[in-house]
Amino acid sequence: MRSSRGEAHYIRLIDDIEASLDDPAGIEKLASHLEGVPEILRNLDRPLPDGGRILLTIDPTGLVMSQNAVAAKALGLSIGSTIAEAALTPQALPAFLDRLGGGEGPVPLAVATRAGHSLFLLGSQPEAGGTISLAEVRRGIGRHVLNQLADAVSLIPSETEVLAGLMDGKSIDQIAAALSRKEGTARQQVKSIMTKMGVNSQTQLISTAYALSLMFERTQSPSRGVAGAGTRVDIPGATLFDSRHGPLGLHCFGAMDGVPVFLFHGAIFGIAGHGEFRRAAEMLGLCIIAPERPGFGHTQLPDDADPVELACAQALDVLESLGKPRVVVLAHDIGTRFAARLARLAPERVAAVVAASTTPPMQTWAQTAGMPTRHRVNAWAAQKLPGLMDKIVGLGLSQIARQGVDVLPKLVFDGCDFDQAVLRRPDCQAALQEGFHLAWSQQGAGFRSDMRLTNEDWRQEALQVCVPFHCLHGTHNLTVSGQAVRELAAEMPHGRFRAIEDGGHSLPLSHTAFILRHVLAAAHKAGLGFDTLDH
Repeated sequence: MRSSRGEAHYIRLIDDIEASLDDPAGIEKLASHLEGVPEILRNLDRPLPDGGRILLTIDPTGLVMSQNAVAAKALGLSIGSTIAEAALTPQALPAFLDRLGGGEGPVPLAVATRAGHSLFLLGSQPEAGGTISLAEVRRGIGRHVLNQLADAVSLIPSETEVLAGLMDGKSIDQIAAALSRKEGTARQQVKSIMTKMGVNSQTQLISTAYALSLMFERTQSPSRGVAGAGTRVDIPGATLFDSRHGPLGLHCFGAMDGVPVFLFHGAIFGIAGHGEFRRAAEMLGLCIIAPERPGFGHTQLPDDADPVELACAQALDVLESLGKPRVVVLAHDIGTRFAARLARLAPERVAAVVAASTTPPMQTWAQTAGMPTRHRVNAWAAQKLPGLMDKIVGLGLSQIARQGVDVLPKLVFDGCDFDQAVLRRPDCQAALQEGFHLAWSQQGAGFRSDMRLTNEDWRQEALQVCVPFHCLHGTHNLTVSGQAVRELAAEMPHGRFRAIEDGGHSLPLSHTAFILRHVLAAAHKAGLGFDTLDH
């Protein structure tokens, strides 16, 4: 793979790295030695930028499942801790959960920041007993909404100005000074507003006003969502499926009586967190069946288990239980390998495979040509020193858990500006939240296994796949070698390569509808769609 001189250099490099792992300053040394470690790991305590909206998800008991960087900085919570630690009062979380459980949602929750300020999060629970998403409600209410609220509860103009000050987060003395009134007068007006709105505390007053204003804005602009354009985190939960090979988390969405599509999800794009994915599946008449792979979400990965073999055995259990004799398999990145194994083991069950983005086996230095140097070095290190790379991946996952999913684009796609830009889009926020939640549920067991699988040679297995295998590759993809994808498609008996213009490795998020249309076309060409319609 390299010259002898180059190999000697890397041997010395790895010796230095291994020596640094047990050193208290090991992270700094590790980052300075290994070119493949993204810059972000060199600055674990770098202050996060201000601005942005707090977004996080919690489970039905209040445990934090995922959060963005703004939430991590403002609230100081870690993955697995409880939102009760930030709630303004001990009773706030139980009351919040009770109201959500009663179907009142969306419901506001008052929390305190690390800096001592109070703010409100608006919570929604799309499925009973499922994941709860929380989005920060910005201080202040638009004048038109404030006036309508004032009219509804008969506030006089001076009371309306006091309420506006409260909604902006000002204290009573600040409001009084701004309006040139005595502090006692301002307090009396606050009490008058509370009486008119039927609440017993200032916290209830602000909470109720926020909820009313948001409901008004939602009815005026339904497409914006509860917390504004691109900020709602609406992640359906998984159901627990008890297969013969162990329990697993299972997601099913789209048109339940539509063309059956089995999804092997990737490492970071999630399953159902991308709203466009669910909407497109419904519109195209596709029934998406997506289990959580071993090591992700609810699906355990035993220490002695082959994750590919286990995932395929569980997939066949799911298809048999759901009465789906034949499906199109959709694979996201590393899911390519899982799809190839299933197609080889059970070709009668797989009508076709669509891999988007395709992740082929890359074993030689030449195959990685065109990739950023740090990604090439990562691939080399993963093959030669998998234990070391596992530690590096663990550091990265811990970094995301500590600072929020906003650091994920830089961490995973360092040097790949196109994909970073896609993952930072507001409409991809929920997908990142869900993707990280799936990975972190078992402390990254599945994600770390994927890093090993990515660099194993499974080419001989791919050559035995006898069903149509569509290899989609974005022209801006720097994470995976386009040449390696072309070679894989050319070598497979029924492989087909398709270059996607203006796409990167993040095709599942940037070209969702395009991919699903490709899936539908493959199904119809195999006769699967017509069979489904006949039934």
